[in-house]
Amino acid sequence: MTLTDEDWKTLEATRDYAAMIARLVEALDLEPDQAVYSERLAQVYLKVGAVDKAIETFLRCSEKFGEQAKYLLNLGHAYKASGALDQAIKAYQGVAKNPDEKVSVTGLWSLANLKQYDFSEDETSKLTHLCESQTLNPGYQSLASFALGAHWERRADSVKAFRAFEMANEVVAQIRPFHGDRYQRLIKTLMDFVHSQSSEASGTVEVPIFIVGMPRSGSTLVEQILSAHSSVESTDELMFLGDMARVLEEQGGYASKIRRLQPDRITALAEQYLRLTAVFRSENSPVFIDKNPNNFLHIGLIKRLFPQAKIINVIRDPLDNAMSVFSQFFAEGHEYSYTLQGIIFYWQGYLTLMKHWDALFPGEVFHLDYEKLVSNSETEITKLLGYCDLAPEALCFTPHLSDRAVMTPSAAQVRLPISSASLGSGLRYKSQMMGQLPQLASIKHLAGKLFLGA
Repeated sequence: MTLTDEDWKTLEATRDYAAMIARLVEALDLEPDQAVYSERLAQVYLKVGAVDKAIETFLRCSEKFGEQAKYLLNLGHAYKASGALDQAIKAYQGVAKNPDEKVSVTGLWSLANLKQYDFSEDETSKLTHLCESQTLNPGYQSLASFALGAHWERRADSVKAFRAFEMANEVVAQIRPFHGDRYQRLIKTLMDFVHSQSSEASGTVEVPIFIVGMPRSGSTLVEQILSAHSSVESTDELMFLGDMARVLEEQGGYASKIRRLQPDRITALAEQYLRLTAVFRSENSPVFIDKNPNNFLHIGLIKRLFPQAKIINVIRDPLDNAMSVFSQFFAEGHEYSYTLQGIIFYWQGYLTLMKHWDALFPGEVFHLDYEKLVSNSETEITKLLGYCDLAPEALCFTPHLSDRAVMTPSAAQVRLPISSASLGSGLRYKSQMMGQLPQLASIKHLAGKLFLGA
């Protein structure tokens, strides 16, 4: 059966990646020379963490349909996820040399997003030109500015770095505005309507571990530590809870629907979540990780579907976190991240809601201080494993030695030993952020008081 573009859009909307793979394999059996099917299959393999299959399929695309920049770019992403950084760099450099400016800038930004790459003088000059190119649309110009900011940050030139990040964010903020009123309304309704009450277990044997918090807070490191355990499997920053929340909202209001979920609906939603996540869990381990930071919004839903789930809230210094978020381009979501005031506003809502969850579910959320984790890793990892009911294993204390795929922007960083080098990283921008420092200091004090015993 031919897989039409409309069929594909419907599949994408469901995020049923197992069904996507099945339909694409079926379509390729009938039409093996359809390049779009092979390309989509490789992309889905990469999405679900089947990195070896993704690399194999993208290489086959290049051999069969000719070398193309899009194949090379995605190969770079797959090599990065697998930890083959030299091959990722080589692939991205190939993309960066493409004569098409739009293509070239994606390669340069991908190199910058490794967080470890040093641009040559020629590449720096090219980035500077692309930031000001009259033939590039604003979105691609912003990518160039993000990459240039990363370059100046590695050169310890905070003035030039901040200006580049500022220019990049100004563009994206106009393209993808943050609707703070909607976020505030969601926080308020969750606090008004969601309350703890006894929930019958859904009957599932799987035990998800949810890692939540602000993005760029150290959640990938925590995931790497836990997934190094022989009983734990990682997935990705999954969107399934957010999808469920939208459906419940359409059916009569998210917060009030959570409160009124009946046992049969709880079981159905839990089973739906487990079915959709199964494609990410090739080892079929009963303990697995969902590392979407925004799931802090859905702790009420989590506790209804999986009362025994483990929830880890990673807390990083707000100044360090704010600059890490401000310097990062996100492919989707995180619209608040493109202004410093938006980041502060999002932090405030996050702390308010986490305080609420803590009151409803006392002692059930593990608050992990990133600073303590990287400064006193053995003690903190031992506590973390204890909370997750996991016996200590040696690889958990040396997670950089793990060979699992990592799909987030921190993929290259977590291949390095645990280090405290990033602590205080926001201070280099202190003079550029004088207007925000009092609010960030207040947020830090509140976070410490509420969750860290400070």
